[in-house]
Amino acid sequence: MNDFNTKPYRLGRCPGEQGPRRLPSDHGRVEKLATGKNSCTTKNTQKLKPAKNTLTVGTWNVQTLWTAGKLELLRNEMKRFRYDIIGISEVRWTGKGETPNGDFIWSGEESSHMRGVGFLLSTQAKKGTNRIQSNQFTNNFGTILCSTIKISVIHVYAPTSSSSEEDIEAFYNDIEQALAKTDKKDVLILTGDWNAKIGNDNTDWKSVMGKYGYGDRRERGERLLEFATVHDLYVCNTKFQHKPNRKWTWASPDGIHKNMIDLILIQRRWKTSVTNCRTFQSADISSDHSLVLCNINLKLKKPHNKPLKCCRVYVNQLRDEKIKQSYSAALVKQMKGIEPTCSLEEHGKKIEQAIKITIEATVPAKRTTKKTWISEETLKLADEKRRLKEPKNVSLEYTQQYKGLCRKVKRSARQDKEHWIQEQCEQAEKGLNIGNTREAYDLIKLLRKEFVPRLNVIRNQEGTMLQTNDDIKRRWTQYCSSLYKDPGGGDGMVKELEDISPPENEDPHDILYSEVQAAINSLKRNTSPGSDGVTAEMLQAGGEPLSRQIHTLCNKAWHE
Repeated sequence: MNDFNTKPYRLGRCPGEQGPRRLPSDHGRVEKLATGKNSCTTKNTQKLKPAKNTLTVGTWNVQTLWTAGKLELLRNEMKRFRYDIIGISEVRWTGKGETPNGDFIWSGEESSHMRGVGFLLSTQAKKGTNRIQSNQFTNNFGTILCSTIKISVIHVYAPTSSSSEEDIEAFYNDIEQALAKTDKKDVLILTGDWNAKIGNDNTDWKSVMGKYGYGDRRERGERLLEFATVHDLYVCNTKFQHKPNRKWTWASPDGIHKNMIDLILIQRRWKTSVTNCRTFQSADISSDHSLVLCNINLKLKKPHNKPLKCCRVYVNQLRDEKIKQSYSAALVKQMKGIEPTCSLEEHGKKIEQAIKITIEATVPAKRTTKKTWISEETLKLADEKRRLKEPKNVSLEYTQQYKGLCRKVKRSARQDKEHWIQEQCEQAEKGLNIGNTREAYDLIKLLRKEFVPRLNVIRNQEGTMLQTNDDIKRRWTQYCSSLYKDPGGGDGMVKELEDISPPENEDPHDILYSEVQAAINSLKRNTSPGSDGVTAEMLQAGGEPLSRQIHTLCNKAWHE
């Protein structure tokens, strides 16, 4: 046989089939001709998911949150990213406090809406937060517990280029004070807008920065590198090789000048745990700064206590006669198995269980999730504005469109706030017209109540700020115990009262049913229940069958 008639060896192909053999079990994959290994012929569209033990820390200068709906827009924008702790610069809120749901903590000046910093926490980070401490308006200091180690995160906002050298030294002195309050065993991370250009030349600075910086170094950049050298810190932004638009964090309005001034620093001994650090230009919050995220191989600590259910029974629905009759009839069936001869504790438990089972079956539960007042139209405008952010520096037309959308988003957010206030006023007026004064006054209180910032921290007797949850619980226990403690002892007073008025003989008669019924009807409504979760409305809507059971229970307690 001639050589030119020799055909290449084919791995089990059908007659006439050319090329590598297709693998039936893997669609889009074929077998290599020489090795027989799998080779991908189509692009894998699945995104790589970060490891479960990855902590994502970031920093972002948002320029201001002191506009209507800006915090809601920030939350909505961060839904597109995976994060744990984001340091926010230029919050421009006054005082110190945290939002009701605990996902945002801030520290600002007392009176003027200038500067200020904060932390935006994910759900997991919020659960793992152990202590938060504010250190003046320039620094915000917080600690996040991890599974085997603890992490101390310090977010800063440095003075701008127009500030004096005295302001710069005062700024670094503030950081020194914050560092002194951290635990030496903690993993230390510093984030923020440093307003310092460290450049891309790491000659003589290889211990504190990598070779993938951006731009030129200035005097304040050298001051930052000296600070990092003294405290054994490393600039994560310079560790990885990225294209320029993933390095610079600030751009001038004309898009010509760009700098890397929003930095994330970590202790040098932990720099090998940093897996990536880059800028995300796609994130948009109408700021000239960009979002910076850093992935670190650390795991947040999971809370030991199980979270409470977010569902809540609205007992006011028992005012409806149909729901009330259904509840009363179902409760009678649940209480049929209660024997009068059972013990006092068992009797009470059975009544409690019957009420809970009946209320869950007859009264619809409503989730307590808070509805945001910002509209979908505003969110769509924000998405459209973000899409125009990328090419905004291409031409003057794009720049004008982007600025126009920024104004539209602000205007739409203000209109949403005004519309929400108008709705609350209409509901309050409607409640007054139908006689529902409680709901009406609650809405009026909501609209007129002045916002008071709060922090979930307290001080001990010496005035020291308590940071851990265990210390805070211990302090509350100590305080409540001191309120009811009699340091002199009350035995003498009790004996004196007994001598003056000897105890009366116990009444052998039973408690009257009318007394129990009157006590149940006189219970105040719309009050928080005890640990059993049974409210006054549940007892009053139970009718005579429930009152009879409670009457029997009271007589057992009276005679025992």
